[in-house]
Amino acid sequence: MNGLQLLDRLRETENKMMHLHRAIDKVSNEPDFKESVSVLTVVVRDYQQQLDKMKEALGSMEIPLNHNNQHQGQSQQSH
Repeated sequence: MNGLQLLDRLRETENKMMHLHRAIDKVSNEPDFKESVSVLTVVVRDYQQQLDKMKEALGSMEIPLNHNNQHQGQSQQSH
């Protein structure tokens, strides 16, 4: 998986977590949904672990920035 794919997956996971937090907030005061809140809390915890792993993987990747621009600049200087 390359850095851009990992970044997309990270954004997708963060978006899902935001929706889960909203759902938990809405139903957390409802006694009928106590079990659902527990399940959602476990799911959020799992997503947070995935996010942490993805952030760690992104942090350890070496991504060359402006590689093409540097190469083009060198080509133009040699002319």
